[in-house]
Amino acid sequence: MGSAGRSKKTGSGGKGSSALHKRGVRKKFRARHLDQVWEDVRKPTGVVTNTHGPIGTMLGELDEDVPGRGKFYCTPCSRYFVNETAQADHERTKPHKRRVKELLGAKPHTQEDADWAGGMGPKDNGKE
Repeated sequence: MGSAGRSKKTGSGGKGSSALHKRGVRKKFRARHLDQVWEDVRKPTGVVTNTHGPIGTMLGELDEDVPGRGKFYCTPCSRYFVNETAQADHERTKPHKRRVKELLGAKPHTQEDADWAGGMGPKDNGKE
């Protein structure tokens, strides 16, 4: 007495849609977040004091593991590019301009700010 025909499953189905969703979620957390990049943008251009990006390479050294051997790096987006034209094309895109606009604003909130706002300020151990 069952009905023949299509199942009542909703959505586009198939493995393709879930794979695209997973890839998008992974990509979201692979890049450095706004609060991590905020201070890097404000450094003078010639100063390299700490590592940049998730790979751990410095801007001053050439690395064979990253695109373009690490020569072409977009600090606001924390991305490496193969050549100068690819970087120039990226700088004209809307996501890059949006990221730069966010970084020009006020300093992002930190965990210390959240603790202070919640009434959990720094520990007070009394007189030392």
